[in-house]
Amino acid sequence: MKKIFIVLATLLFTVSAFAQQDLLMTQQFFSRINKNPAGIGNFEQIDAFLLGRFQWLDVKDGPKSGIFNVQTFKTDLNSGFGFTMSYDDIGAAKGSFNPKAVYAYVLRLREDMVLSMGLSAGVQYAYFDASKYTIEDITEITEDHDFINDRESGIHPDVDFGVEFSNPKYMFGVSATHLLKYQSTTTQSALHINGYGRYFWDLSETFVLAPALAYTWHDKVAVAEINAILFYKNFLWGGLTYHPDMFNKFGTNPIAFMFGAEYKNFRIGYTFDYNFGKVSKLSKTAHEIMLSYSVQTKKTKVPYERFE
Repeated sequence: MKKIFIVLATLLFTVSAFAQQDLLMTQQFFSRINKNPAGIGNFEQIDAFLLGRFQWLDVKDGPKSGIFNVQTFKTDLNSGFGFTMSYDDIGAAKGSFNPKAVYAYVLRLREDMVLSMGLSAGVQYAYFDASKYTIEDITEITEDHDFINDRESGIHPDVDFGVEFSNPKYMFGVSATHLLKYQSTTTQSALHINGYGRYFWDLSETFVLAPALAYTWHDKVAVAEINAILFYKNFLWGGLTYHPDMFNKFGTNPIAFMFGAEYKNFRIGYTFDYNFGKVSKLSKTAHEIMLSYSVQTKKTKVPYERFE
């Protein structure tokens, strides 16, 4: 039986009605095509990427999200090809599914510098069915509780566009996702503007520090991210990510602790989020698990580090 506290049911209904937004994942820098189709890379390899996020584990039917990306690059065509699929289950009654095909054209500005322009297209399916909630105490609800019987679903076309500039030391990207809708509805995400930058700082022959900034705007809401990862011999890494909720009186302030390793063609990463904002009264933690596998299809010398 689907059970949930009335405060959480009300919160999820509010989110469903007023803000269908993109996933916010801590380890997305490792595979960015769901946020920016231009981030497809320039490696002659097939890269498969899987990322799962589990929130509010101490709450029944807590949110669960996931991303699956596959991408490759063809040097003779100066083009990257990929497929991205994401899902987002916000509790028992709200969910979305977003598959898209991805293409990027890469201009080699210099031997160690490229500019990528990408486009992705697909569909977005979402639903909301408040009847799946079982309210524990109906007396706690206000007189206006018709939302309990609300049901809505829809499938819509979805298009993204982005550009990314990169060299061995730094990377910048800008993208616009969900170009066909300006204001969010229950079943369709609105236009999102994403920007990010990352710098690779060689501390020594064995350690590389990669600080990063990211910013997303949608529906008059802004989300910022401050990130730093320390790599050891491109084999082990650890880092911190902070999402300051500076545009909403710091209502949520999660800090993420990130750990990972790469062995041959495999990557595995884990992230633990701790929330010390107002939302921490509902739940304090979230967990992310990342798996990645790469198949080298051609021996090609490229001027970029494995970690992007």
